[in-house]
Amino acid sequence: MKVITCASFYGSGSSALTDLIAEYDVVKDLTDYEFRFLHDMDGVSDLEFHLCECHNRHNSGHALKRFKRLVDYHSGNRLVTRYEPYFNGQFRRLFERYIADLTDFSYKGWWFYDPYDKGENYYYVMQALNKLVTKLSFGKIKLFRNEITYCAHPTTEDFLVKTQSYVSALLSAANPDGLPYIEIDQLLPSQHIERALRYIKEPIHVFVVDRDPRDIYILEKCYWQGAICPTDDAETFCDWFLYTRNSGAGQQLSHEQVTYLKFEDLIFHYEDMVARIEDQTGLLPSQHTKAFSKFNPKRSVNNTQLWKKHPELMADMKIIEQRLAAYLYPFEQVSTNQLPGVSPEVTAVF
Repeated sequence: MKVITCASFYGSGSSALTDLIAEYDVVKDLTDYEFRFLHDMDGVSDLEFHLCECHNRHNSGHALKRFKRLVDYHSGNRLVTRYEPYFNGQFRRLFERYIADLTDFSYKGWWFYDPYDKGENYYYVMQALNKLVTKLSFGKIKLFRNEITYCAHPTTEDFLVKTQSYVSALLSAANPDGLPYIEIDQLLPSQHIERALRYIKEPIHVFVVDRDPRDIYILEKCYWQGAICPTDDAETFCDWFLYTRNSGAGQQLSHEQVTYLKFEDLIFHYEDMVARIEDQTGLLPSQHTKAFSKFNPKRSVNNTQLWKKHPELMADMKIIEQRLAAYLYPFEQVSTNQLPGVSPEVTAVF
């Protein structure tokens, strides 16, 4: 089984790439959700840091608890199922096996961060109650007596072996039909990709998608309004854009398993991009049996050059064009005529 994943920046058009790959009949598609547990805070990368790279008698065990809390959230509940259906009900079970493999031993005990993680007010109230109960019972009763402390200090090599086994089990659970490819969205980050690549033993290819900043600004300010990137003024947006692109190592990773793409190229150079994706993943043209069913260049072109629909924001566009000139797409070199795809019934921005 080969893994294909997309890492991107907010609003940069990665769904176009994932939709395109999902059109191949040999691909198990898991792109309805973003599966970021390897690299998000309190995820596997943080776990490696605390257990292996900067081990501490308290922090290491508590890092396991923080990861457990993240998994509990991603496991969902009766109202919101989140990850469990994608892994056929095995997500939490496989995590518990992974944590058991990493833990050297555990015992009943607690420290400051156990109540503190539940909020500052909770911490002070429970500390006061604990002192009171302990005093009144002459030490026979104490709060937090059922709290568990975990102790784990694997070597980096051992951690990677167990993590790779854990990820492999998750991928197998998500692909019960044994399709040769699985596409899982945002499994790796757009920065420090090489660190997260170590957690996966299966062959994998990562696509990092970016987009003209002018369209990202317009989409967020006028349509999405998600407050994830700043759009109160163009200067701050430019600061944010450069901050996100220059985080981590600050440069594109030169690696055979990583490909950097432009969202716009998927539209205006569709045939070339499809051929490139097939060459780098091993997918075959004959397997592209659902072409244009998910990604339709004739539809997606309506999500480009959106600033032309908003002349009131031309001053903002000038700032973006000056500060982010290196990231602008050369629309003057492409044409919207004779794009591949099927004529869409709807041409609104999405």
